[in-house]
Amino acid sequence: MRSTSALALMMASLAVGTLSACGDKTDEGPTDAGTGGEATGKCPASAYICESFDNGQNGWKTPDEEHNATITIDSTRTRSGSGALHVVTEAGHNEFPLGEEEDPQTIAHLRKDIPTFGTALYARAYVYLNRAAPQDVMGTYFILFSPKEGSFGGIELQGMVNGGFALDDWSGVEGTGWNYQDDLKVTTSPNRWTCIEWAVKRTNATDTTGRAQVYVDGTLAFDFPNVGMRPFSNFAVGYGFVHPHGDSASETWIDDVAVAPERIGCE
Repeated sequence: MRSTSALALMMASLAVGTLSACGDKTDEGPTDAGTGGEATGKCPASAYICESFDNGQNGWKTPDEEHNATITIDSTRTRSGSGALHVVTEAGHNEFPLGEEEDPQTIAHLRKDIPTFGTALYARAYVYLNRAAPQDVMGTYFILFSPKEGSFGGIELQGMVNGGFALDDWSGVEGTGWNYQDDLKVTTSPNRWTCIEWAVKRTNATDTTGRAQVYVDGTLAFDFPNVGMRPFSNFAVGYGFVHPHGDSASETWIDDVAVAPERIGCE
């Protein structure tokens, strides 16, 4: 299952802005670059992105195409400070039957360039969903993407109706693909702020496969094996549905986003 939203991201990435320095929440503290352990939740000095959305768009770019969704930075619901990312997806869009709707997607993200992925990358965001993803539909939170010729591809973290997660892998690496969480001991729930962490790792910077982990409020929810790896250099955060089935209305807020080469954790 390849996210067609990535095609818009691919084209827009050619004009993406330069990486901005961390500025909003950069308090230093001990962090853990491993699979678990202590992490303060504060942005480490090594962070590529520390974003509270209190300064508006602040260098974030939007894809050139809109997909039946709006994405704004406002104060309608914030976890901290005066701003948060606010995504609203439209109702009534359905990719089936094929051919009846030119663009059935309901999805929107903001994106930034990051240093080329080496062996470890950690993303953290606080997410408030007004509802779980619809049945048989996945809601995309994060995207890591490589627009480079010969290394085009990406991976994305998705949420499912049962509060679990899926990993959409359109890296093009042989033997990899869509994977879902089959152990539901740790899940998310709507109508509350949830700390979601996404860890992407490989042993060597030249490896074509690795793993991706997802944490909920600091607890490991799932470990996705055999994930395709590319020289990812673009990070996107937002929400929405690539393959909606008609029940496509949602409202989501995202705040306190951080991306770093070491684990950040939850505050």
